Amino acid sequence: MPMFGIELFKSGPKVLYDFAQHGIVTVTSLGIELAASYTTVGGTPMLAEAKTIKEEKDRLTPKRLFQLKALNDNNFVINTQKQYLEKQIALVKEKIKLLPEPKKRKLRQEPMMEFGAVKYGREELKSILERLYNRYKINNFKKELSKYPHTTSELISNVLKENKHLRCKCADEFVPDLPRAAIKVIKEYNNICKKVCNKTTNFYVIAKQEDFEKVQKRRDPILLAQSPFGHFWQILGAWDKEMVYLADL
Repeated sequence: MPMFGIELFKSGPKVLYDFAQHGIVTVTSLGIELAASYTTVGGTPMLAEAKTIKEEKDRLTPKRLFQLKALNDNNFVINTQKQYLEKQIALVKEKIKLLPEPKKRKLRQEPMMEFGAVKYGREELKSILERLYNRYKINNFKKELSKYPHTTSELISNVLKENKHLRCKCADEFVPDLPRAAIKVIKEYNNICKKVCNKTTNFYVIAKQEDFEKVQKRRDPILLAQSPFGHFWQILGAWDKEMVYLADL
């Protein structure tokens, strides 16, 4: 059917607020590099080299973490009780009211752009509010979402702190390497989000630090999606050169 007038200017669905845009953990690569530079013992580089080789073997790969279910929160429950949702929605709305109103331009009645903590605080609260409202529809999607285990930013943070060779970043950098199965599962998850709130979501990967720096090599990341029902995640799968571990594909 041909489109005319205003239909020409309608864009696709928007994206849910990225609650991890400011980082999940504060472990810096600089600190790791400084620690590694002091591994020489007694002025003998060979000892440091041997230690480095052993540490490399002991380091868990993202695929292995996925197999061990190290990120899975097995006790995770999404509260969808009406009384709970009404109480939390009212609380969030009260918090939004406490934030100062955006200043308006003198000659116009348009609000000025916000910056800093107030801006991000407002965005966070509005995002939480939106996701709480989305929970009223969750029963329509339980079957589709049940195959993906849940995890939290706290659990991801703990895993990354214990495995300092790993990083969690936006999946955009891995798009050129995505296998067909990963593309399929991303589309399926985004389709669910669009049905819930007419928005797509944000995808992240957990991978080795060097995998974010060198694209022309085998990489084995874990793929995560931000849930449309709260500030938590679902684990969509993991893959490497030999095998794909993605649910029910």
